[in-house]
Amino acid sequence: MEMPAAQSFDPRHWLAQLRAGVDYPAVVASVAEDARWSGHYLFMVVISAGIAVLGLLLSSPAVVIGAMLVSPLMGPILGLGVGVALFDQAAIRRALVALGLGIAVAVGFTALVVAVSPLQTVTAEIAARTRPNLFDLLVALLSGLAGTYALIRGRQGAIVGVAIAVAVMPPLATVGFGLATANWAVMGGAAFLFFTNLMAIALAAAAMARLYGIGASLSPRQSVVQAAISIVMLAALAVPLGLALRQIAWESLAQRRVREELARAFPRPARLADVEIRLEGEPAEVGALVFTSRPEAGAEARLTRQLSGALERPVRLTLEQVR
Repeated sequence: MEMPAAQSFDPRHWLAQLRAGVDYPAVVASVAEDARWSGHYLFMVVISAGIAVLGLLLSSPAVVIGAMLVSPLMGPILGLGVGVALFDQAAIRRALVALGLGIAVAVGFTALVVAVSPLQTVTAEIAARTRPNLFDLLVALLSGLAGTYALIRGRQGAIVGVAIAVAVMPPLATVGFGLATANWAVMGGAAFLFFTNLMAIALAAAAMARLYGIGASLSPRQSVVQAAISIVMLAALAVPLGLALRQIAWESLAQRRVREELARAFPRPARLADVEIRLEGEPAEVGALVFTSRPEAGAEARLTRQLSGALERPVRLTLEQVR
């Protein structure tokens, strides 16, 4: 009676249970079919890219989610990961060709839509895809694991949820927007977000495929090369994304401190009507509109010193007091 319980803690027994019932030839064939360039794939790329760019221009999260549901690029990305797990150069080449052509079509089509559109302002939906951080990498990794699991275990419906979580098409549409408007900051940030999602999903897919025994016949040297490439790529992405997350966290803290200082300087019944904070340049710029019954002379200079001390950097304050 003790034997089954002991076996449940054996890693080999756990792996055997995990891999039970997996039709490996069918999985590999399905991945190869979804990862190739075809007329259907081209059509879905154009449709998804069109929905995505319209949602971004309209700043409509619901429309952007509609573009995620189509998710034509997930097939080649997962195919790239499985190709890496198998060390199959033909599969990797096939997935890269489909990805490259899909990226070119999506960026070109969205740039064309933006170029002829009267709406060319950076909306909130566009801005949200220009500053990737470490959390985006973690989301992409988890999505890659979930997507590959769903693919291997035959739960294709879960791929839709994975596509919504990682959202590879909206960043590409944002790249097209930056290209059409010559906004290189937007274009560069969105391109880095897409590359982060692409690499993280592919590496996670390769890891999950190896866990399920796909590529188990590889030599120890090939397995070491796979692991080394994965670690180097993840580290290369994690460092700048971690720094970006740190910067975002500092900006959030700085904005809270600015508002706290202003609220302390003008307690009720005075009211802060509008506060604009720009932390990108040097010095930082703060603009504030205050409704007060007693405008205070010298408040701007005093608050400038206080804000500079709170943020530990020079601040230029523009304060307007309205009776």
